[in-house]
Amino acid sequence: MSESALDRAARAAGIVLDRPGEHAPPVPDSTKEALTAMLGPAPEPPPSDGRPAYVPEWLDDTRTFGIALQLYQLRSRRNLGVGDLADLEALIPTFAAAGADFVGMNPLHALFTADPERASPFSPSDRRFLNPLIIAVDKVPGYRPEMRARVSVPDASELVDYPAVTAAKLAILKEIHAVWTAGGAAVPDADRAAAARHAEDGGDALADFALFEALSNALFREGHTAGWIDWPASYRDRTSETVHAFALAHAGEVEFHRWLQFIADDQLRRTQAAAVAAGMRIGLYLDLAVGTAPDGAATWADPGLTMRGVRVGAPPDLFSLDGQDWGLAPFSPTELIARNFAPYRAVMSAVMRHGGAVRIDHAMGLERLFLIPDGATASGGAYVRQPGLTDQVVDATHHHKAIAIGEDLGVVPPGFRERMAARRIFSTRILSFERGPRGMMNAPSRYPKDALACISTHDMAPLAAWWVGDEIDIRFRLGRISEAVARHEYAVRRGEKEAILGLAGLPPRLAEDPLGDDIVVAFHKVAARTASRLLAVRLEDVVGGRRLVNLPGTDREHPNWRHTLPLDVEDIAASERLARTLRAVSRERDRAP
Repeated sequence: MSESALDRAARAAGIVLDRPGEHAPPVPDSTKEALTAMLGPAPEPPPSDGRPAYVPEWLDDTRTFGIALQLYQLRSRRNLGVGDLADLEALIPTFAAAGADFVGMNPLHALFTADPERASPFSPSDRRFLNPLIIAVDKVPGYRPEMRARVSVPDASELVDYPAVTAAKLAILKEIHAVWTAGGAAVPDADRAAAARHAEDGGDALADFALFEALSNALFREGHTAGWIDWPASYRDRTSETVHAFALAHAGEVEFHRWLQFIADDQLRRTQAAAVAAGMRIGLYLDLAVGTAPDGAATWADPGLTMRGVRVGAPPDLFSLDGQDWGLAPFSPTELIARNFAPYRAVMSAVMRHGGAVRIDHAMGLERLFLIPDGATASGGAYVRQPGLTDQVVDATHHHKAIAIGEDLGVVPPGFRERMAARRIFSTRILSFERGPRGMMNAPSRYPKDALACISTHDMAPLAAWWVGDEIDIRFRLGRISEAVARHEYAVRRGEKEAILGLAGLPPRLAEDPLGDDIVVAFHKVAARTASRLLAVRLEDVVGGRRLVNLPGTDREHPNWRHTLPLDVEDIAASERLARTLRAVSRERDRAP
C-alpha cells in the first residue's frame, strides 16, 4: 500500500512513524497533522564527525565513585531551612577523604522565585540560569549576622517550607544587595568588578531573565500567576511598550535579580574549586533537565525557540499504563538547526562550566522526544527526531572538559545505548534493573565500562524505604495501583532483595530481616564491584532516609522535592555507617573488575 500524503509530510517533519521492536501503537492522524503543522519540513543538520565525547585519560585506567545527593535536602544549623552550597562545601572534605571523585546533585536551574511551591527542579523557568535558593547568604560579602535575626527561619526537620525559605532568603539578600549598591568597604572592589563582568558577559539573555523575574514577582503580588501565559496581554510580549516601561520603573528590582545570578554563579564556581582542591578529580556532577516550563523566562524572552501547543512526555509502558505528561516545552528542532544550535550550546555551557560531569535527564531526547499535542493524552503523542543534539553534547564535553552521563532509563529505543556507547556518552545502570536474557540479575562484571552504576536514583525509594516497599504502599494508598498489583510488586521486591543478597554472598533469608548496617554495606560492595568506571553512592541510601524524594506520576499527592535528610550536615560527616560504607566502596573500586 502506498504511503499517504499525511504520512509523507509527517516523516519529512521528523515524526517517527515506525518503532520496530517497541510494540508501539500507530500514531493518530490528528497527532500527525498537529505536529506536522508546527514543525514543517525538517532541515538537514550539519554532518556529524562521529567523534567520541571527552573522557579524562585517567578514567580509562581506573574505576572511581562519588556521592549523589539533593542539595535542598541538606540540613544544618547555619542554613535558612534549605540546603545550600556552603552545606555542600562542608561535606566535601569528608567525601574527598574517603576517596570520592565527584558529588552529583539535582538540577540547579532557575525556577520561579515568585511562586516557590513550584519546586520541581526538572521543570525550570530557564536552564541557563540558577536557582537563588542555592546561595549561602552568610557567605555573601556584606552579610551581617543581625540580618538573620530579622527573618523567620522555618523548621526543616522533615520538609522544606519553600515559601518561608524563599521569603527569608530574599529578604536577607535584598539587604546585602543594598550594601553593595551603597558602596563602602564592606564589599571588596574585586567582587564588585566581578559582578560587573558577569552582567556584561550575560548580555541580553541575563537582562531578559532578570526582567522576567522582577515582572513575575510584581504580577504575582497582584494576584496573577508567576508564569507569563496567564498575564495581561501587554506583559506577555517581551518587546511591548508596557514591559519596557516596567523595566525602566523597576530598574533596581531588575538589577537585584541580575545580581542574584552573579552570587549564585560565583558560589557554584567556588564550590567546584573547593572540590578539586580537596582532591576530587571530577568535582561537581551537575544535572540537565530535558525541557523548560512552558510559562517560564526562557519561553517568554524567546518565544520562537520553543514549540507551542505541545508538551514533552513519555508513551505508555508497563510502569505507566497511561503514559506520562511532563508538561515541559521542547526546543523546536527546526529552529535549533536554523540557529546553528547556539541556544542548545548556551544551555550546555551553563550546566558544564562549573562542573566536571553532567547528567543528561532522559538522554533518549538526544535523538527523539515524545511530544503530546494540546488536547491529546499521553497515549496520543508521537516521537519527533532531534537531529544534531548528540554532536552538540560531544562538542560541549571537549570545550568544558566534562564527562557526559545519559539517563537512559524508561523506553529506550533499540540500538540507542550502542550508539551512545560509540560516542562515549556514559550509560546509567541501576543494580536492580540490570537483568540478563533469562531475567536473572547481571553479575557486576557484565556491566558496561562507560557507565555510571548506582543502587537507586531520585525517582526511586531510598534503600531503607525500598527494603520495606514504602513506595509500593504509597502508590496503593493513593489509588495508583490495585491491591493485586501491589501484592505482585511486593513479591518482585522480595526476589530483588534475595538476588542482590546472593550477589553479595549473603543468605536469601536475610530479605526478611530489618535493614541493618551490614546489609547496607554489602549492597554497596556489590555495586562497587561493577565494571562501570563510575559509581554513585546515593547519600540517602546510606544515612537511613525513608523519605521519598519524588514519586513519579504525582504532584501534591506526595510532597515531592520537599523531604529533607534525617541527619544534619554535621552529623552526616560523623556518621559511622557512611564512613564504613565508603571505606568498603573505595576498597572494591581499587580492585581490578
